[in-house]
Amino acid sequence: MTAIIRKALCLILSTIIFVLSGLFEPGQEKIHSVSSVRKVADGFYTMNYTYDYDIDKLLEDGVSTHVSLIFKGLGSALLGGMEGFGCTTFNSVTPEGDYLFGRNFDYTESEYMLVWTDPEDGYASVSSVALIFNGYDADFTPESEVNRALTLLAPYAPLDVINEKGLSVGILELSANPVFQVTEKVNLTTTTMVRAVLDKAATVAEAIEIFRSYDMRDFLFGGCTYHYHVADADGNSAVIEYIDGKINVIYPEKKQDSAVDYLVAANYYLTAGVSDPGGLGYERTDRAYAALDAAKGVTDEREAMNILKSVSMKDEDLHGYICSTLWSAVYNMTDRSVKICYGNDFSKTYSFSLDKPQTVLSLSR
Repeated sequence: MTAIIRKALCLILSTIIFVLSGLFEPGQEKIHSVSSVRKVADGFYTMNYTYDYDIDKLLEDGVSTHVSLIFKGLGSALLGGMEGFGCTTFNSVTPEGDYLFGRNFDYTESEYMLVWTDPEDGYASVSSVALIFNGYDADFTPESEVNRALTLLAPYAPLDVINEKGLSVGILELSANPVFQVTEKVNLTTTTMVRAVLDKAATVAEAIEIFRSYDMRDFLFGGCTYHYHVADADGNSAVIEYIDGKINVIYPEKKQDSAVDYLVAANYYLTAGVSDPGGLGYERTDRAYAALDAAKGVTDEREAMNILKSVSMKDEDLHGYICSTLWSAVYNMTDRSVKICYGNDFSKTYSFSLDKPQTVLSLSR
């Protein structure tokens, strides 16, 4: 798809969403949300999403009857699924006892947005969104107000997150067929499942229960599936995978001399005995585990970011996709904050808090 055609389709979709915002629901709060978009650096944006997107209705109806998500689906159909990214996640604890969740997001070129939400019927959160999945690229950015309607889809596309209870989640791609469960349960898509967990779960145990309560519907034409690393403010962590249509939960190995039970995940199955010829990232997990083992699971935030730096990538071929680390995030699940290094630039660290939407608390160099 040429850049001109892609941009035209995005403009049409953006206009449709704005029109329907006025026809189906009061649109003023949506306008306030899209007007909040701020540029932090080239390709890096923030947004304070104040519109109440009614998570309870979403969970009751599922995605197929929710108007906003119909258009998210349209966007995915026009612009492609979430295939072709590689990532690394891990959890650790600081010397002071704060629990951390680290995440690299590795993908082809994309704009990035940090999104704050505070729904009436769910927990407040801040999430990382790759704007390519909302239709944006370097030639079609949310910097212009005319182009911002597609940011209304941002809350439905979280890739790594933290909520007010300190729960964190990271999505990681697997080279396997999409999961498409069909039972009597309500269905949710890959990222709307994460949104449900983010808004409704306070602990790893509650997150697992939400995964079990809904049918997972990956994007059928995406050519891949995902597993999910979850961690909480009590130091718990787990990776959730779908094996033959059923959920399997992997917990960290317990080590007597470690300060926290920690897990590292990348782009291959952790469930024992699963054939995974397309799995990627074994060397990344080995490197991260080596650092965590040496530290007995204890890292401060800078050390956690250094681990992410050690497993970052630049222009690497992942099954035909040339990928680099778009962002590295260290979420502090105890004080509900996040530090971001953007665009593989580890010389700059942006600090944010869940409690202070869009405010850059510090920029260390």
